[in-house]
Amino acid sequence: MSVLFPSMGKWEGTMPVTYVPILRWKQGERTALNNLRAAARVNVVPLIVIAQGNYGDTKPPRAAPKNPPKSSPVTASDALAKQISDAWGPTKLFIDASDLPGSPTVHHLDNIRASANSANLHLVPSTRYLAPPAYHAAVTRMIAADRRGAALRISLAELTTAPTSIANWYCPVAETDLIIDLGGSVASVLALGAPAFAAFRALHQGASWRSVTVAGGNIPATLTGYTVGQTMLPRTELDLWNALNAYGLGYTLHFGDYATIGPDASTDNIPGPVPINAKYTPDGQFQIFHGVKTKGPGAIPRETQYRNYAAAISRFPRRTPLGNCWGDLTIDAIANVPGTSPGSPASWVGYCVNRHIELTRNQLP
Repeated sequence: MSVLFPSMGKWEGTMPVTYVPILRWKQGERTALNNLRAAARVNVVPLIVIAQGNYGDTKPPRAAPKNPPKSSPVTASDALAKQISDAWGPTKLFIDASDLPGSPTVHHLDNIRASANSANLHLVPSTRYLAPPAYHAAVTRMIAADRRGAALRISLAELTTAPTSIANWYCPVAETDLIIDLGGSVASVLALGAPAFAAFRALHQGASWRSVTVAGGNIPATLTGYTVGQTMLPRTELDLWNALNAYGLGYTLHFGDYATIGPDASTDNIPGPVPINAKYTPDGQFQIFHGVKTKGPGAIPRETQYRNYAAAISRFPRRTPLGNCWGDLTIDAIANVPGTSPGSPASWVGYCVNRHIELTRNQLP
């Protein structure tokens, strides 16, 4: 545990905690990973969720030819593998491609697996119980071919019915990374206290899983209704992880979150111009900036809004800046170095997610 963060709860585990940031794999998040320092990658296993809108091929997949032509065009799976290689490299990464189409015999995950293996990547498939049958079939094939096991994401309700559900799970428990994903309900679970914590303690085969992670996020899906300006929110997902460890579970509990993105957030099909927002992570809190549009009545130029956010972040008393953190250094430059580009919405996702992952990895044992 870093001495910079004495507010962290007492840790009584016997092994390092793995951090699982759940990412949508958009440009800003890829840039954030690419700019992480080596120390911030240790015991970090991102879970990337591939939506159809972010993948280059949404048609029903076809099996890859046994002898592809020498000059074949770059496929969507090859492009994804290169993105992963550039941003994360050959270390372990979870992938959920359940939103992509497929059939019982071939799925886009099959093509992603082939491209990833050709690029020497270490992908582990992630799924939910309610994922489409065609995706489950592809995960089963990937488990058999790669022998790296799988990740299983379950809800709190599924946690309480685990003995029944596990009977139908096709990957050995000892080869399964269990992710209890609470989504945006972390505050409710924390408020329930002991009754909810008891469900974690009673986890079926608790110590037998390859790993157990609790994940969630406290950032809202939208800032509609929030006051223009700065709002501070607690990092409830981290508070919950601390409370569960203090309660005592009998197994090591790893930590996951959605970085600075809301668990239910979506920017798809939102007509512009949209307000200029940013979400930063000081020590123990989220610093939410809700801006205004860049056109129309009351508009403020995007550059002005981003420079104001950077200035507010750089002078925030509880910020705890991290040395050599790309996100922090860039935000400080925007605030203090004339001529520095103020960035774009995707750039700011990159700055803030990069800072968030660096900070969280520093906080965890």
